[in-house]
Amino acid sequence: MRIKTKLAILFALLFVFGCKKEEPESEAPVITFIDANLSSSETSAIINFEFFDKDGDLGLRQDENSGEYEYNVIVDYYEKRNGEWILKSPIISFTPDITLPDGGTYDSSSTNVRMPYLENEAQRTLEGDIRVSFLFDKKEFPNTFGPDTFRYEFYVKDRALQNSNVITTTELIVE
Repeated sequence: MRIKTKLAILFALLFVFGCKKEEPESEAPVITFIDANLSSSETSAIINFEFFDKDGDLGLRQDENSGEYEYNVIVDYYEKRNGEWILKSPIISFTPDITLPDGGTYDSSSTNVRMPYLENEAQRTLEGDIRVSFLFDKKEFPNTFGPDTFRYEFYVKDRALQNSNVITTTELIVE
């Protein structure tokens, strides 16, 4: 009787642990740079890239808008000065005003953006192209936007907060 009991327990354990489905590991999205250009009016940089997300959880819902979920395309802005790339984001500008104690005001603006929620209840693989436009106006804000050559580096985050690879745009040259 002992052998039958031991075999029954062994089969029960094998059944419980052997039939347990493994949860698929979440996978970080992958992005690929396509191209970057200036608009014809030279007031915006237009960046195109491809995305691939195996577990299909890209994009932020309208109500996901704070903390880690405020932005899901994280962008760094670089200017080329004397042949060297200098990180300038967040972009900080200074407006002189002698009536203020500090002699003016500083303004900081982030270059991060939001990719909208992509409906995917089946959690199938998502892939496609995205076009992002970053506004700037060299003529209107000459003290804020001074370089003639700049670029962006960025990555995307999925809803599981996994970061994609980082991609770098080509140099963008303002005439």
